[in-house]
Order: sequence, then C-alpha cells, then structure tokens
Amino acid sequence: MLSKLEGNGKTVGNGKTVGYGGFGKIKVYYSPKFGKKVIEKRVGPNFIRARRPTELRLTKLIKDYCRYEDMLKKESLFMLLMKAGKLDCCVEILDFEGNPFRIIMEYCEGGDLRKILDTYDVPIEDKVEMIGQILFGLSKIHQFGIIHGDLKCQNIFLANKYIPGQTSKILIKIGDFGLSEIGGNLIYGGTEGFAAPETSKTGGSFKSDVYSIGKVMLEIITGYPVEFISTINISNLYLIKNKLPKLLNVTDFYNIVIPCLNEDPEKRPTADELLKIYSSLVLYSETGEKLNAIFLDHYHIGEVMPVDCHKHPLILSNAEMRKSNSTWFCSICQNSNAPFPSNVVSFRCNDCDYDLCFKCIEVHNYKYINNKMLEQINNIKSKKVYVKSHIHFLLLSGEDDRKGYSKNSCWICDICKATPSSSVYSFHCQECEYDVCLSCYIKNHEERKEGNCPCCCIF
Repeated sequence: MLSKLEGNGKTVGNGKTVGYGGFGKIKVYYSPKFGKKVIEKRVGPNFIRARRPTELRLTKLIKDYCRYEDMLKKESLFMLLMKAGKLDCCVEILDFEGNPFRIIMEYCEGGDLRKILDTYDVPIEDKVEMIGQILFGLSKIHQFGIIHGDLKCQNIFLANKYIPGQTSKILIKIGDFGLSEIGGNLIYGGTEGFAAPETSKTGGSFKSDVYSIGKVMLEIITGYPVEFISTINISNLYLIKNKLPKLLNVTDFYNIVIPCLNEDPEKRPTADELLKIYSSLVLYSETGEKLNAIFLDHYHIGEVMPVDCHKHPLILSNAEMRKSNSTWFCSICQNSNAPFPSNVVSFRCNDCDYDLCFKCIEVHNYKYINNKMLEQINNIKSKKVYVKSHIHFLLLSGEDDRKGYSKNSCWICDICKATPSSSVYSFHCQECEYDVCLSCYIKNHEERKEGNCPCCCIF
C-alpha cells in the first residue's frame, strides 16, 4: 500500500481519486510495474455532476460515457505519438488499458501550474523560466504537427516538487491532449475565455494555441484567477497594466502578449516566432545593464554621433528620450530579427525612427573606426600589416590612397564582404586592390618578418 498522499488538499490512500479532468477522474498510486508513483486517468462521474437532474437519463449517460471514452482513447494516441517523437516537454504516457479504458502516465510531483500560482508567492524569476519552457514546449509540439487545443495553467505541470526561488529545478510538462488534433484539421472547443474566438465559428489552428498561450502568460505573470483572465482581451488589457510585476519591462511584455491576443489569427505570431522574441528579451534583460555599460563606457547619454549610414546625426538615447518606449530593432543588422528591450540605450534619430546598436555604431561611426585603425598601426614599427588570407602586406589607406575604385571610392572588405563608406580607412594592398576592415584584420592578422615573404621587394 502506498503511504498517504496529499492531493488537492485531501489526504488519500492507494488508488484514491485526487481530482477530475474535463471528462475523467484522476488517481495517483504506486505502480509495482513501473516502480514509482503514476497517474491514472479514466472516464469518471464528473460529467454527471455538471448536468441538471432533468438530463440524467440512462440512455444519455451511456452515450456520454462512450463519447468521453473515445476522447480518452484519442488522447492516449496523441501521447503515444509525442512519446515516439521524444517530446520531453509533454507528460509521458506509460501504459494504457481497455474496458474501462484508462491511461497510465508519469506522475508530476509539483502538480499543475494553477495550483502553484494559488499556493505560493512565485518569484518573477521563476515565472520568467516557466513561460520560457512553456513556449519552448509549444514550439516543439507545433513542429511535430500537433495542435494542443486547450492550453491553460491547469493543463501545464511541474515534474518536480516546486520550491520558490530554485529556478534551475523547474521542469515544465504540458499535458491533457484530449482536444488535440493533427495540424491542418480544424478543432472546436477549449476553455471559455482561453480558446481563440475563431474556435467557436470556423474552428481552430496552430494560431489558436498562440491565442491561448497569451492568456497563459498573463495568468502566470499576474497570478489572477482563471475567471478574471478569461475576460481580458486587447481592448481591456489596461486593467492589469499597472498591476504587473516588472518582467523585462512592462511595455516589452505587452509587446509579446498583444500580438497573441489579436482576433485575426493571421496577425498572431507562430509559436517559433514567439519563442524567439521572448528568448531574446529575456537574454537582453539579463544582459541589459552590461550592454548599457558598453555604450556608456565610450559615450554619454545625449551625445551626438555623425554616421556614414544615415543622413542625420544620431543621439545616444534611453527609453525616456525615445518617442516610443517599446522594444526596438537595430536598423542595420536587425539584431538577428529579435528586438532589443526598451531599457537598452541606442543611438537614435527621432526624426526617422532610426536606431543603431553598439555593434553597428562601431562600424558606421567612421571617426571611431579610423582612430582604432590608427591605434593598430601605431603599435607596428614598419606600418605594414599582414592577414592570413593575402600574400602581400597591407597599408592603412584613406580614400585618397586607394586607386581604381568607383566614383565615391567605396570599397568592400575582401574577407567579410562588408561595404563601409569611402570615409572609412581600410587595410589596403596597392598591388591587388585588396581591402580588409578593422574587424577582419584583428581576427586574421599574421606576423611576418621582412625578407621572409614574396611581397617584400614590391615597394
């Protein structure tokens, strides 16, 4: 016999019911076959409780029982598919048996996420980790071609016992696939307020899961009950804006949630896009102070910087100085299609809504680059430099020193293919019209002695 367990506030023994799903009852017990605690799910009397007395006819109950048993069988099929696909982000099915049909699955010691939010004062760092793992799990499920259909905190579980503050031990498992479908098939239903608007009209899709995950993120961050979160949409999102704890930045978090809640499925991000944006915000939130320190070690807020890539000078700006306090993209590198959070400073042109990150300002601020190149040359007695990819030595050259170029004397780095402006110096080979930028020189420089290479007699 299993020693007494706690389930939903009740002390239970071996094989006792600890809760109810949408169409079944759930038991926890120790399985000698698997040598550990397991969860058993089978069709139970829960659907009877939800009916009015006038509906309790025997024939109706039999039909409902058969229908719910079919749904449970379908859930077991989806769980088997995900187990075969090694989707560790999902609750694992261990076995299934017939008549009455039941599923045996892994026991998640931490319980469902809704219970965690109701029981503990969950630190914001833990919430950030939970959301990240949920988005990762949803991305994997969608890549596998499966639509979940009923995403909410009650269907998301913690594999390990939850201890507030021990973020590294959080392991999210997504469960309850009773409403799932193979991608491309329309699905109907879900939890009211969490299901996308189209699921009750034209049916759902992968983008319907994204709508639900927007609600899940709000549920986790605020801790508000399901009944309240289910009423939230884009038009009344302001109701909780001032009550959000600081996550990355409140505005940044809203920029993740709002697209998810768009009533037009086509305007919602995919699960992959959502994960990428969220991951980048978490990353840059953690390193935001370091990024700002790099900027502020070289420049000061309000400093004006002329650049070769934009018609107006740029100003080093913080969130308060930018007209929009939302996330921003670097206008040149696009930051690998992931935005910087608003708390990271940028060189900005407010007239054009134009921003440059630190990496790009160092490339396109030609005065800074030219000074850096001069520093490199000043450390070399002969003023001749070599790179591994070229036989001849290179000389530091301005646009007047370079010959045979286009009208504006623009040049291309022959290693990385970057095209700085004509004002930027280059390490130039006058014999071959070969040019190397500062970054590529630093990565590829090579020391050679005079008289020990084929090019020493050229000049």
